[in-house]
Amino acid sequence: MAAAAALLLAPFAAPANASWAEPDPNEPAPVAGTNAEVVTTDLGPAQRVQAFVADNPTPPDPLAPYPEENPVGVPVTGRFAGIILTQDADGGTGQMYCIDTAVETMVGIGYVQGAWDEANVANLGYVSYVLNNYYPANPAAPAGLTANQQAAAVQGAIWYFTDGYLVNTSETVIRGAVEAIVADAQANGPLVEPPPPNVTVTPPAAAGPAGGVAGPFTVASEGAAEVTLSVPAGYTMFADAAGTVPIPDGSTVPSGTQVWVGGPPASTDPGVLSARASVSVQTGNVYVYDQGDPLLENAQPLILAATTVLEATAEATAEFFVPGDLLVNKTFAGEAAGSQGTIALTVDCGTVGTFIFEIPAGTTAPVSEPIVDLPVGTVCSITEPVTGSNTEVTVTPVLPDPVTIVEGENVVEVMNNVEFNPGSLVVAKTVSGSGAGLQDDIVLHVQCGDGLIDETFVIPEGTSADTFTQRYEGIPAGTVCRVSEPASGENEDVTVSSSGTAEVTILPGQELTAEVVNEYAPVPVTERLPRTGAEDAASMVMAAGGAVLAGSLLVLGSFRRRSS
Repeated sequence: MAAAAALLLAPFAAPANASWAEPDPNEPAPVAGTNAEVVTTDLGPAQRVQAFVADNPTPPDPLAPYPEENPVGVPVTGRFAGIILTQDADGGTGQMYCIDTAVETMVGIGYVQGAWDEANVANLGYVSYVLNNYYPANPAAPAGLTANQQAAAVQGAIWYFTDGYLVNTSETVIRGAVEAIVADAQANGPLVEPPPPNVTVTPPAAAGPAGGVAGPFTVASEGAAEVTLSVPAGYTMFADAAGTVPIPDGSTVPSGTQVWVGGPPASTDPGVLSARASVSVQTGNVYVYDQGDPLLENAQPLILAATTVLEATAEATAEFFVPGDLLVNKTFAGEAAGSQGTIALTVDCGTVGTFIFEIPAGTTAPVSEPIVDLPVGTVCSITEPVTGSNTEVTVTPVLPDPVTIVEGENVVEVMNNVEFNPGSLVVAKTVSGSGAGLQDDIVLHVQCGDGLIDETFVIPEGTSADTFTQRYEGIPAGTVCRVSEPASGENEDVTVSSSGTAEVTILPGQELTAEVVNEYAPVPVTERLPRTGAEDAASMVMAAGGAVLAGSLLVLGSFRRRSS
C-alpha cells in the first residue's frame, strides 16, 4: 500500500525546477528594479498538469510529431501550467505565458520588454502562432474546455516547442488539446517576431561637456500622445540647449519633445534618460527579467498572451566629458587678397562631428571661427575644399597639422596666399584694302613690361590681304603691353591708313587682343615718281636696315595666319 501511495503521489511531488514558485516567507520578497515595465502579481487561469520534462531540457525539432507514448527516463512534474498576471505602473494588466521550464518566476519580479533573441528560447515563431490563435487571444480555442484547462493546454503546447515538455497520457483532456494545438502550429506556423512597443528615445546616446548638457534627445511614442520622463538622482532634464528651462523628474511631455540632460556639476558619470508611455503591445512580445533584485540571479522569460495596452520604456545614455575649445584663425596674404571667391573651411573632428565654415568672397580681414566643448583627446583636421580660387586669382592655403584637443583653448592658424593669375596677349595684324600686296615689309614691335617681352616681327612685302596673329602666355596681371609699327609698308605704289589698339594692360586670367589694321590704297600712276637712282638708293638703305635688324627680326612664319 505504501508503494502504491508513492506511485499515486509521485506526479504531484515538487518538481526539480518549478516555473511558478510560491514566495518563501522566510526569505526577502522579490524586488522589482526602477526600470521594470511590468511586475508579476499572481497566477491567472491555470491548473496543475502531470507531465515530463528534463532537468536540462533540449528544444525538439519543431516539426517532429507529438510523441504518442510517455517518455522513459525523463523526470515527472506536476507544476502549474497557465497564465501569469503582470501589472504596470498605471495599473494595466498583462497576461503572460512562461517560455523556459528550467527557470522560476514568482510574485514581485520586474520585467522589461525585449527582443526574441534576448530570451534565448527556441522555436518562438511556432509559439507566436499558438498565442495568436488560442486562449486568451482567441477565448474560444481550444473549444470545449474551461478557462483553466485552455490556459494549461496552451502552456503545454508552448513548453513542447521551447523545452520538449510532454503531457502525461493520463491527462486525457489536456493532452488531447495539446496534441491538436501542436499539430495546428506545425501545419500553419511559424509567425515572425511582432514589432516592439513603439516608445523611442533618439539618439541612443549623446554627449556634452561636464557641467553642461547632453542632447538633444527626441522622445516619442506611436499610439500615445504623451511620454513620462525620468533621470537618476543628481541629473536634470531641460527643454533647451542652454540648460535654462528645467523639466522636473517624472514630468509628462508631448510625444516628439526634445530633451537635454545635465549631469552633476563637474562629473563625467553617464546618466540614463528613460521615457515611458502606455501603448498597445502586440501578442508574442517577450519580457525578460529586469535584473532589479540583487538577490535573484535570473527569472523565467515571459511572452505576452494577448495584445494589451501596457506601459513601455525606452532609454538613452547622456555622456559627459572634460571639454576643450578650438579656435580656427583665418588670415589672408598676397597682392590679390580680396579678389578671391567664397571659401569653405572644414574642421573634421571624427566621431564628434564635422564643422563647415563659409567665408564670404572678397574677405581681407582676419576671421576667427570657434568650436566649443570638444572632448579632450579629440583629433581635429582642417581642410579647405573650396579655396576661393577663380579665373582671376589662385589661392594657396597653408594648413596646420591635425590638432589633439586639450583642456582649455586650442588655437590653429590657416593662412591663404592670394595671387593674381597671369593673363595672355594676342597681337593681330590685318592687311586689307585694294592695294594689299603692293606694300613693302611691315615691321611690328611688341613690348610688355620692363623687358618681359621685346620682339619685332616682319610681314614680308607683297603679302596679300589677311590677318596674322601671335599669342603670348603667362604675362603677369597689370603688365602694360605696347604694339608699334616702325615700318608700315607704305611706298610709292600704295598709301596706308592704320587703326587699332596700340596699348593694353593685362588683366588677371584674361586674354586681351591688340589688333592693328593696315588698309592699303594704290597710288594713281600719274602721281608716282619715276624709278631712277632714287630706287637704287632706297634698295641700298633697305639692305643696310636688314643687316641692322637681322638679330631681332622674326619673319612672317612666326605669325599664325587668320582668314578674314
